[in-house]
Amino acid sequence: MVECREEDLLSTCFQGVTGVSPTSIAPLSPHASERKIYRLSQGALQLIGVINSSRAENDAFVAFAAHFKGVGLPVPKIHAYTPDQGLYLEDDLGDTTLLDLLNTERARTGEAFPVSAFKMYQRALEFLPRFQIEAAASFDFSKCLPPNEFFSHTLVHDMQAFSTELVGRILPNVATDGLQRDFASLIEFLSKAEKNYFVYRDFQSRNIMVLEDNLFFIDFQSGLRGPLQYDVASLLYQSSAQIPDEARAELIDTYLDAARRYARCERDEFLKFFPAFVVSRMIQVLGVYGRQGLGAKKDYFAKSIPRALETLHSQLTSGRFPLKLHGLTECSQVLLKALT
Repeated sequence: MVECREEDLLSTCFQGVTGVSPTSIAPLSPHASERKIYRLSQGALQLIGVINSSRAENDAFVAFAAHFKGVGLPVPKIHAYTPDQGLYLEDDLGDTTLLDLLNTERARTGEAFPVSAFKMYQRALEFLPRFQIEAAASFDFSKCLPPNEFFSHTLVHDMQAFSTELVGRILPNVATDGLQRDFASLIEFLSKAEKNYFVYRDFQSRNIMVLEDNLFFIDFQSGLRGPLQYDVASLLYQSSAQIPDEARAELIDTYLDAARRYARCERDEFLKFFPAFVVSRMIQVLGVYGRQGLGAKKDYFAKSIPRALETLHSQLTSGRFPLKLHGLTECSQVLLKALT
């Protein structure tokens, strides 16, 4: 349902851009965001309207979109922005995400990872270094939210959220001393990776739109300076996508080949840190799932917790993992048992 004041604001903004009033203003799901998102329509004219009380987040998204658009990346065009009202209008890129396409193709073919979906993932990973390296070369990191925050600071926030929003809700009486020691070790190790790039922070298949066989990228407002590996881990280890290990290995090669067009990117150095970045990403999403699924009672996020925990635990116990994080490993195992 659209509140009267919001409907008036959206309608006025739409008319200012198109010259006509919308005949339809329909709310869309914001997933984990606090934003209110609407589809505004008048015949063949369609735009997405966003209302968000966070001025800093809006400023970041609008600035990033303009920069990425300026270097030729497929992101939504911002048609209007009224900062004081927390409202902007952007391109309508449809309703089909890369995850939707993957699930549709799985149902159609019966394959674990259909070739058609694999090719789309390849295209996504070929675009990624353009965000991380090409666009970052002229990027104003002072516009990040918060400005110039180090990647290690965000890891601290993510790990605190994991402890409070997930562990604290499922195992309220468990001691977290071992977790805190492991978090410190993990951050120390990850801080050694090269980190002078743009990190999208949420480069996953629900933030990649598919429109007329083309890919478009959204929800990059949380980006900041950091390492290359995190975004690759975000896409390839998204729990709901369930990408087979063989396909992941091929897709990593696709990414590295693309990254080398823009910067020196050594395979061994990249893979040295990659498993630990997968773990850091799982910690981040599990904190979100705890807050949204257990705290806000959103069913999608609650149902996603066990699979994400399985991914976390399997990474920690694989022979490729470079650290011994006994507290985190034990905690992930206990959490899994508590949910089964």
